[in-house]
Order: sequence, then C-alpha cells, then structure tokens
Amino acid sequence: MAIFTPRGLKIRLPFNYAFALIARLYPKIDAFKVLKTTEGLESIPSLIIFVVGLICFYLRLSPFEIGVYVFVASIAGFLIILFGLYIIPGLDYLGTFYSYISGFGILLILLAVYGFITVGWQGVLIFFIARFLSGIVKMVMEMMQVKKNHSKIGLALTLSETNFLNAYRLHASKLGKTTNITVSDEELKEENWKPVFEDLATKWPEVVRRFTRD
Repeated sequence: MAIFTPRGLKIRLPFNYAFALIARLYPKIDAFKVLKTTEGLESIPSLIIFVVGLICFYLRLSPFEIGVYVFVASIAGFLIILFGLYIIPGLDYLGTFYSYISGFGILLILLAVYGFITVGWQGVLIFFIARFLSGIVKMVMEMMQVKKNHSKIGLALTLSETNFLNAYRLHASKLGKTTNITVSDEELKEENWKPVFEDLATKWPEVVRRFTRD
C-alpha cells in the first residue's frame, strides 16, 4: 500500500515500516503531523526561492543578479533537504507553514506581479528561467542519489521518501527518541502500528482514502 500526504505527495515505503516509525512517536506526534512535516520539508526549496526572489525584486537587482541568486538559492534549498541539513532553526516549521499557504500557485503569481512592478518583465522572466534551469539540475542530482541509495541499501529512495524519513528524525530528536530508522520485526507487527493508522483513519479519512495498493 502506497502512502500519500494530505496534498498527495507519494511516499514509496512499505506501509508497515512507515507506520512502525510513526508508532515510536505516537501519541505525542500522530501520523498526520509527520505527513505534514514531510510536505513542509518538500516545500523548503520553494520557500527559499520565494524569499530570495522577493528580496531580489524588493532590492531591484539586475536580471543577471536575480538569475544567479535564484539559481543558487534553489540548489541550496535542494541540498538542504537531500542531506537533511536543517541548519536554520525552525526551517522545518517555516516549510510546513509555507506548504499550507502555497497551494494553486497563488503566491508565485503574486510574486510575479510584484516583480513586474519593481524590476520589469525581464527580471521576472529571468527568475522563472533560473528556476527552470535549477529544476533540471536538481532532477539530475536526485536521479544520481536514487541510484546511489539503490546500490547501497537496495531501495530506490526518492526525495519524497527521504523527506519522510527526515521528518521522522526531526520529531524523534525533539522527543528524545531514537533517530535510527531501522525497525525491528516486533515493531513491524500490525498490532504495534495499527492504532496509529486507525487514529489517522478516524481523524483524517480523506487522507487515508488516498492510500493505494501497489
């Protein structure tokens, strides 16, 4: 069964394994909280690009400067979540907050309008070009990391799975729980994690309805 976050991000991890990890945090941290944190971590690069773009437009930088800063910021944000480098305190919370308010591209549209007013269409165009080019670089880097994970541990972990595991680690660290993502056979038994799943199904049935059998 494939797990999905509230906004539809697919997490390709064994169902019992994912919920066995969450069971270590429950009831202080429930499954919905972990899934939302996963979305938040996924949103960190977009958050950083948005903030850097806003600053560039506010300072009325040249198109070249906008392109450089946005490209670098995008790659930096990607590396932060790829390697779990949450060096800025509260960055995970900011990412989660951003994931709540960034739906349907509304913030991006508002940013583009603001950019058009402050730096003109050239600056806005360069912003999106830099964003697009960095996206290609990030895709290549993620593919390389997936291959590395597969050869090392036998699992093709994409960024979504990495963010889920890092979401677990963040919450576990705050609760004083182990951040080791290896689970025992006892933890994988259904009676261990079923209450966590049932709690999610009761409180957020619309989230559970997204889950599918692979």
